[in-house]
Amino acid sequence: MTERYLMIEHTGRRTGLTRRTIVESVQKTPDGGVMVASALGTKSAWFRNVRDSGKARIHHGRRRYDASVRIVPPGERAAPLTAFSAAHPKAARLYARRFRGPGEPATTTIADYPDKVLLVEFRPQTS
Repeated sequence: MTERYLMIEHTGRRTGLTRRTIVESVQKTPDGGVMVASALGTKSAWFRNVRDSGKARIHHGRRRYDASVRIVPPGERAAPLTAFSAAHPKAARLYARRFRGPGEPATTTIADYPDKVLLVEFRPQTS
């Protein structure tokens, strides 16, 4: 069974204090890392913190690791979002509400908005 949720431990940009945020994983990566979507885009405090620092500590299931941060470019977002939408259709439709325009069907998922959904990849750092 894979762990769907994880905790990002990051440092506040202005305060320097340790912050913790629970997020849902979109996909595990081959190197043992994880991708997550920023539901509020660049407005998420955790997103701005990890983007600016380039690092975080990840608590995923029983695993704990220091991670480097990579903002996934738009051209690489479609496959993980499509896989997440297939595995978790209800959650994918819920997340898509943020991006739907007037008149768009409620059946759209986050996979329909790869250019709008910000994905962040956390890669385990090697010593």
